[in-house]
Amino acid sequence: MMNGLVLMVIGMATVFAFLVLMVFAMNCSAAFFRKFAHLFPEAPAAVPKNKAAAADPAAEVAVVLAAIKAKRG
Repeated sequence: MMNGLVLMVIGMATVFAFLVLMVFAMNCSAAFFRKFAHLFPEAPAAVPKNKAAAADPAAEVAVVLAAIKAKRG
């Protein structure tokens, strides 16, 4: 029983130490990217060429249904 308790404490301590290390690493990377954000420009969002077709959800549903029908035969 005592060996099981020791193994449980060691395992939980290992997991806790890893999580603390991971949070520290994530905070460091967040600080790095905040400081050097000007070096990593964001790509512009993709804009659909045909806004009317992209805005029509019925057209998307029709395409999906046609693909399902073609797959089933």
